[in-house]
Amino acid sequence: MVALLGAVLCVGVPRLFEPTTWSLAQASRELGPISGWRCTSPATYAYDPRRDAPDRALLAEAPEQLLWEQIPDVQVERVEADLHGGDTVAWTRMVAEDDTRAERRVYVLSPGRLQTIGIELDSGWTTICNSHLGDWHIVAEYGLE
Repeated sequence: MVALLGAVLCVGVPRLFEPTTWSLAQASRELGPISGWRCTSPATYAYDPRRDAPDRALLAEAPEQLLWEQIPDVQVERVEADLHGGDTVAWTRMVAEDDTRAERRVYVLSPGRLQTIGIELDSGWTTICNSHLGDWHIVAEYGLE
């Protein structure tokens, strides 16, 4: 038992001093454990608004809400938020009135408001991610066929 504890300490203690550990601790302190983990994980946070609500610590306002307000009958199938830059991509579908075909479009939205989560390291201030994204604006639109 003592040998196992010693092995865990030998492996675990050095990791306490890695920048990724400090980044996760800082992000979790500011955003909570789940949102903090999402902040320090892959740069893209994705969800399906037909099934899931967005993480409110990361997205203060749901970007799909802007699309629903501006584009009648749009169905938003996937939202991918870049937590490093802030730009967000929404994959959508418009169904024709006669239900014969669906037009697929991708919208790029940019936040007008965000909060930077960062940490001071030996090399200086480092951004971990952007959170509380909101006040969305459509900056690009692409058709898919």
